[in-house]
Amino acid sequence: MAGLPPFAAPMPLDAAAPAALETTRKAPTSAWYALAVLIIATVLGSIDKVILTLLTEPIRQTLSLSDTQIGLLQGAGIVLFTGIATLPLGWLSDRYDRRVVLAACVVLWSAATAMRGTAMDYGVLFVASVGLGVGEAGLTPITNSMIPDLFPRAQRVLANAVFALSAIFGSALGALLGGTIVHLTDDLRPWLPVAMQQLEAWRLTFFVLASAGIPVTLLVLSIRRTPRGGAQAAKPGAKAADASGATTLREHLRQHWRTFAGLVTGVGLTSVGLSSLGTWLPIVTARTYGVTPVQMGQGMGLAFLCGTVAGGLLGVLSMRYVQPRMGPAAALRLIMLGNLSAALMSTLLLFTSSANHNFMLLGLLVVPLIGSAVLLPNVLQDAAPPHLRARTIAMLTLASLPFGVVGPLMVGMLSDALKSMPNGLAVSIVATTLVGGCLGAMVLRATEGPFVRLMREAQPT
Repeated sequence: MAGLPPFAAPMPLDAAAPAALETTRKAPTSAWYALAVLIIATVLGSIDKVILTLLTEPIRQTLSLSDTQIGLLQGAGIVLFTGIATLPLGWLSDRYDRRVVLAACVVLWSAATAMRGTAMDYGVLFVASVGLGVGEAGLTPITNSMIPDLFPRAQRVLANAVFALSAIFGSALGALLGGTIVHLTDDLRPWLPVAMQQLEAWRLTFFVLASAGIPVTLLVLSIRRTPRGGAQAAKPGAKAADASGATTLREHLRQHWRTFAGLVTGVGLTSVGLSSLGTWLPIVTARTYGVTPVQMGQGMGLAFLCGTVAGGLLGVLSMRYVQPRMGPAAALRLIMLGNLSAALMSTLLLFTSSANHNFMLLGLLVVPLIGSAVLLPNVLQDAAPPHLRARTIAMLTLASLPFGVVGPLMVGMLSDALKSMPNGLAVSIVATTLVGGCLGAMVLRATEGPFVRLMREAQPT
């Protein structure tokens, strides 16, 4: 071995240095443009989703909705059908042009947003929410499939962090813009066609937001087509492996079922309560303190913005400190601690006494949740090879459906059962969040062993 001639040096370079090449390759400008468009599409989706929360009270009064119906609307109407549609959209994304699939999704959820504005009863509003959920189902598998193909590993963490924070800022922007749009729509009412001037402000708001889908669709189609695995350094024999004997989705899920089951169950149990916070905290604030949609948008937006900045910094700095000490287990432990901290802090809702207190609590809750959220994309993207990435993420999303549906619905049913209590809705939110968060943390802790093995297998060699 020691007598290898100098001309043999390029062979070890080609065989053993893909990771080194990954550190020197840089993403082209077109990759950053594509990332910007993905962010814009995700922000629009966030606005279309959060606007229903801001307008729930005026919609409830117009259509005479119960809390159970609102819970079904947020849970089954959006979460359930989002999860069901994720798998077929992930399948399409793994096989066809992801730009076209995402553009079709934008068109669908924009049309559903417009349909909300036409709702004269609960049935139409529910169907529109289903359409919104199906359209937005394509965002998670498509973006998580495209980003690793746009950026080499050395830049992927940065790209994921930029995307994750931008998507979360989209929720804050959605709250801020949502309230502003409601206010501006009323101001523009005299300039609208006579047939629209008598419509409620919440209906006009949905129509305005739906129109934004047209330019976003064109932006998505303008992204340069990206080959799968295009940003990853080539490994010897990779083409041959892809051409024959590539791991199937069933084989991959069967091999790592303990990890995936633990992730789905642990994160799902936690989301039972945490999803209820995002859905019901604005509603209990509006109902208890009588804040307007504009005030709600401003308060929620500021809370999300401050919490996102602090949470993003917390997640990145914590990972830099913890990973050298805990290795592959670091991400899972930080996600577990972040979600558990938010669940415990939710008990403060029982002691707030004003709308501003609720907004401050929301900001505090966002900090640990964002700290966990900025770490999750890298975990999901490393959990499957490139040719299975969208479908694996879609399968995990589909498996988590029961938890996303149960959360908002459980709070609504508990609230209806506790109508006689002055703070029955707040008690329902805290009980659901606390129980789900503690159980979820226990499951994630038990999943650490198989999770670490999967992450070690995923690391480039």
